[in-house]
Amino acid sequence: MQRSPSLDEVSSAAETVRSALRNRPDAYLVAISGIPGSGKSTLCEPLRASLLGAVVLPMDGYHLRKSQLDAGSLRRRGARHTFANAELRADLMQLRQTRRGTFPAFDHAEQDPRADAIQVTPATPLVIVEGLYLLMRDWQLEKLFDLRIFIDCKLEIAMERVAMRHLACGLEPTAEKAWERAMSNDRLNALDILEDGCRERADLVIPA
Repeated sequence: MQRSPSLDEVSSAAETVRSALRNRPDAYLVAISGIPGSGKSTLCEPLRASLLGAVVLPMDGYHLRKSQLDAGSLRRRGARHTFANAELRADLMQLRQTRRGTFPAFDHAEQDPRADAIQVTPATPLVIVEGLYLLMRDWQLEKLFDLRIFIDCKLEIAMERVAMRHLACGLEPTAEKAWERAMSNDRLNALDILEDGCRERADLVIPA
């Protein structure tokens, strides 16, 4: 299966983002999007470490709770209809206006969102929002961001990474089951993102 991005690759991508931000010193809300397995969360870590005071806000905190999903939606958890996109949009609009707020994170132990886990204050210079569907046309989030980034990863490589992640975190017991989950759910989500034109609506496309 495909390896994760190397340290050099992640460092290069992070420097590309920092360079773009230097050209946009007034940028406050930044979107980092891409298909499952493209490396969004991996890129956010060095950015958070190197951009003093920056806060990363993962879209995963806006998963609908398991109790809100029927059996079919539970099998497709991670598809765009399993997120509270209207709540995310309202929170980001409020953040743009006030530059403060508390936001949910995803509790991987509970497999559900945890409210008020992330805090943004007026002293926060930059908020990096990370997630699959930030540039989807019908979510109407695009204009809220000062910089829109799409991590462009080949579909086959991304799915191999996702399958590895499913196996490593115990979501599936075998490599075969992990691959089946990636192909029956994550691949469909990736195609949804690509077919919607999210990559083309980004200001900056970073190869991965």
